[in-house]
This record gives sequence, C-alpha cells and structure tokens, in this order.
Amino acid sequence: MKQYKAQDGDRLDQIIYKEYKTLSVFDKVIAYNPILATKPILNDGDTVNLPVIDVEITPKAKKLW
Repeated sequence: MKQYKAQDGDRLDQIIYKEYKTLSVFDKVIAYNPILATKPILNDGDTVNLPVIDVEITPKAKKLW
C-alpha cells in the first residue's frame, strides 16, 4: 500500500485519478480512508492510503468517421 501526503487544497478525487487513472475505485479507496469520506478537500499533511487495486482500463472507442 502506498501513502500520499496531501498538500493544502489537494482533492481526493484528483489523487485517486492520478494514481489509478480512473475514479471507479473511489469507494474502495474510501474504505481504506473512512475519515476522508466527508473531506473532499484535504489539508496539508493529511495521509491518503492508496491500496493495491487491480484496475482494468478499457480503451476509449475509436471514431469511425
């Protein structure tokens, strides 16, 4: 498990997207960080636990035209 030390004004959704390239794991990350569930904007020094989660990213559909 990785840990991320937040800086003032970091947003939890941005941290999760940067780490996992998707927000589909948001609920799983919140399960490891229940205290952050009501704190979308983090304070300097807040710790976010980022568990190892296998994420299957489906490629975006290509345009046919």
